[in-house]
Amino acid sequence: MRLVVHVLEARNLPAAEAQGLCDPYAKLQLGRQRGKTKVIRKSASPVWDEEFAFRVGDLKEELLIRITDEDKYFSDDFLGQVKVPLSAVLDADNRSLGTRWYPLQPKSKKSKIRDCGEIHLTISLSQSYPEETATLAHWASDDFASSSDKSSELRKGSSLPNIPIELSTSPSRSDEAEITREDKSNAAPSFVNRLHQIFSVKPKDTEASVPPLFKHDRGLDTLEETPLTSSQHSNEQDLETSANMSFDELLKSFASKHEGNDMPGNLSGGVLIDQVYAVAPSDLNTLLFSPTSDFLQSLAKMQGTTGLDIQQWRLENDGEILKRVVTYTKAATKLVKAVKATEDVAYLKADGDMYAVLADVSTPEVPFGNNFRVEILTCIMPGPELRDDEISSRLVISWRLNFMQSTMMKGMIENGAKQGLKDNFNQFSELLAQNVRPVDAKDTTTNNESLSSVQPETESDWKLAFRIFGNFTVLSSVIAFIYVFAHIILASPSIIQGLEFPGLDLPDSVGEVVVCGVLVLQGQRVLNMIARFVQARRQRGGDHGVKAKGDGWLLTVALIDGTNLSATKSSGYSDPYVVFTCNGQTKTSSIKFHTLEPQWNEIFEFDAMEDPPSVMEINVYDFDGPFDEVASLGHVEVNFLKYSIPELADIWIPLKGKLAQACQSKLHLRIFLNNSRGTEVVKDYLDRMEKEVGRKIAMRSPHTNLEFQKIFSLPPEEFLINDFTCHLKRKMLTQGRLFLSPRIIGFYTNLFGHKTKFFFLWEDIEEIQLLPATLSSMGSPSLLITLRKGRGMDARHGAKQLDDEGRLKFHLQSFVSFNAAHKTIMALWKARSLTPEEKIQLVEEESETKDLQNEEGGSFLGIEDVKMSEVFSSTIPFDVPVLMGIFEGGPVERRIMEKVGCMDYSVTAWEPVRADVHQRQVHCRLDKKVARRDGEVMSTQQKSPLPDKNGWLVEEVMTLEGIPLGEFFNVRNVFLAL
Repeated sequence: MRLVVHVLEARNLPAAEAQGLCDPYAKLQLGRQRGKTKVIRKSASPVWDEEFAFRVGDLKEELLIRITDEDKYFSDDFLGQVKVPLSAVLDADNRSLGTRWYPLQPKSKKSKIRDCGEIHLTISLSQSYPEETATLAHWASDDFASSSDKSSELRKGSSLPNIPIELSTSPSRSDEAEITREDKSNAAPSFVNRLHQIFSVKPKDTEASVPPLFKHDRGLDTLEETPLTSSQHSNEQDLETSANMSFDELLKSFASKHEGNDMPGNLSGGVLIDQVYAVAPSDLNTLLFSPTSDFLQSLAKMQGTTGLDIQQWRLENDGEILKRVVTYTKAATKLVKAVKATEDVAYLKADGDMYAVLADVSTPEVPFGNNFRVEILTCIMPGPELRDDEISSRLVISWRLNFMQSTMMKGMIENGAKQGLKDNFNQFSELLAQNVRPVDAKDTTTNNESLSSVQPETESDWKLAFRIFGNFTVLSSVIAFIYVFAHIILASPSIIQGLEFPGLDLPDSVGEVVVCGVLVLQGQRVLNMIARFVQARRQRGGDHGVKAKGDGWLLTVALIDGTNLSATKSSGYSDPYVVFTCNGQTKTSSIKFHTLEPQWNEIFEFDAMEDPPSVMEINVYDFDGPFDEVASLGHVEVNFLKYSIPELADIWIPLKGKLAQACQSKLHLRIFLNNSRGTEVVKDYLDRMEKEVGRKIAMRSPHTNLEFQKIFSLPPEEFLINDFTCHLKRKMLTQGRLFLSPRIIGFYTNLFGHKTKFFFLWEDIEEIQLLPATLSSMGSPSLLITLRKGRGMDARHGAKQLDDEGRLKFHLQSFVSFNAAHKTIMALWKARSLTPEEKIQLVEEESETKDLQNEEGGSFLGIEDVKMSEVFSSTIPFDVPVLMGIFEGGPVERRIMEKVGCMDYSVTAWEPVRADVHQRQVHCRLDKKVARRDGEVMSTQQKSPLPDKNGWLVEEVMTLEGIPLGEFFNVRNVFLAL
């Protein structure tokens, strides 16, 4: 007998989060048997739709179902539970409770939360064993007989191991004896009598009540082979049907069952490939997944994979599932031997234009291979329109790890899997590029389909003239002109009197003076309108249509329209235009004359930026002529870290400022930010930062980046560079972690449930001061970070003080590794915040300070303070200039360094730092034969003449990578040439 539980859904679950959402999952238990549903993210009404089957050993047991909220940092939170006695199911009609809503109960009567929601279940007792459940029962009986402590999780579908079972194999007699003993020990007389009363059947119906895979004889405890079940017959029919259909027919049959399904989102592990190809989506799908394509065979040959076995695509479950199995043996690497892998590949969507294929990869032979599985999602979508109306496809491949059980090696597994996938898909991209042409981002006519609807309006001259001249001023001026002209025609010449002379007719009364003044002012206004009309015709168009240049972060802004702009002219209108500023680049829109509801419909593309932009400043001005001072109609700042990509795709942004806020002015924008360099942006950025910091920076795992983004609500493109434990000094010291990323510096702590978190931009920092060690800072130097005036006000609760100039100050101390933290923070700040002129000035100031002698600063020592042991001294009969020629990076220097064990030796040219002082960078790799250990050396050398000008001083600071404890010390060398 078995208990079948179908967990459908739940509703009105309590949640600890402010949004009322949680990550619930259900745990089922019957005796020592347990089951668990999948976790539904961010939902108070989850839908599971999963079925579980349990063996019934004692009708006195209760089915316990608990709903739990998953917490990645602490223990999971209890939400509610329900208990169902088996006796209630046994006494129900047809031994089934049907489909009902069960109220969830709190854990104890003392709980403050009484309303725990409801769960939707279908519970029944059954004696029929389908193929899947019978197999599970077979395994469960073996496990149960061998160890009573083992529990089997009987989940439908995904819980089944990928191991075929031959029906002809029967258990040994010792196993049969153990099963018999276990059955006898668990079968109490009352239970046997109860079963005999309930399930007593006639002799002819006995066979129908026995599980299909097993026939149990009354006299002998033996297992006999039985014919195939109906499910097995249906599987054979599916195989026969699939074998008779072509690949296109299989896709059409599958698509008819899944019409209207949405494309799945990218998996959480990260994106391996995001590339556009000049090929139709259907053709790209055929190349990658068709049985007639030899792409996988070519890829296996390139990667050294052997034993490739690709099964045919087949429809299952009445056409609901289209899947195949691929097995192969991966080639051995330096760290891992050759291992076998199995891919369960299944289509999620296939409608002719969009395809989604999910591969579940199992590698049980790798270290900890039974603890995880790798999922790879391949999405093929229509790409952007090309210039020659050529069809394109966008290929996006993402991945994630599914841990089947917890392990302490989770971080190591993630890093290893990421590196392996990266290497494999680099070869995948190379091979794919040989078959279809990759499309550069510059070849596309638009970055997004939303931009295709943005077309600039071409206003005719007559319409523009009507808007400018169609007012009371012009009409009254025309009437006055006609009236005066008619008066001149009808009036007779006046008599010359007073101070008049022929040709000069002066006003004869005060009334005439007033009338003349009014006419002159009216005429001046009309002339100004005519001049404005001429300027308006010349100013239309702006820089719409100028394409971005270069590779990197591309920012595209579509300015649609504005509403409720403030009026600054006496006519009640304004002549607005918009100025966009981002990373030092400026774009200006066209001028819209005589309107408060401008319609621009213009697109602006910023040249590629090396680093992702943090903010974009938007200013709206009123045009008063090329030489007049402009009036501001409002301003706003778009922070790319506080808006998600869907929000920026179509957004109304309210303007700030006295006039704008009084009129509730808004701008309608569409903003798109993407990277044209692909998935290597993180590695490229870290390589640049390593040169600035002078030490190796490890790439963080996708799981760590995801948690970092979740803490500060950051967009997916922001990644973690490093984090340090430190104290935040306010009124009291608060211990937490300082997080550093390309665009922000953030602090987070969670002390007994009290969370403190904030972040601000690197561009907001005005000054970083290095404070000496004091008793209050626990004998360690500290950092005082000062923000610019009015910046970072969202992080005000974390600041130590707000000075008289309106600047926030943050005090950080007690770093475990202050030298590493200080170097990283200064390098990131210089890279993001300072202009090239400010960087040069900062280097000069640092080189002139007395902190050059500070060992923590990692800078050079003065010659008078050198206290080192002498390693080598020699008198050579050469001139000093000839001896200094060794340090010019020529072949002599390279041969000398290679002889002492410095391989791949490379130097930069000497660059002036200040008067008579030059500096260069040196990089090399240590030869293991000479240096006894592999490693890399990065050093900075400075040369300067001695005070008496009779020789040279060469100082060198070396940073060692790959050397044990190399991050805790630097090597300083001093060379004297006299």
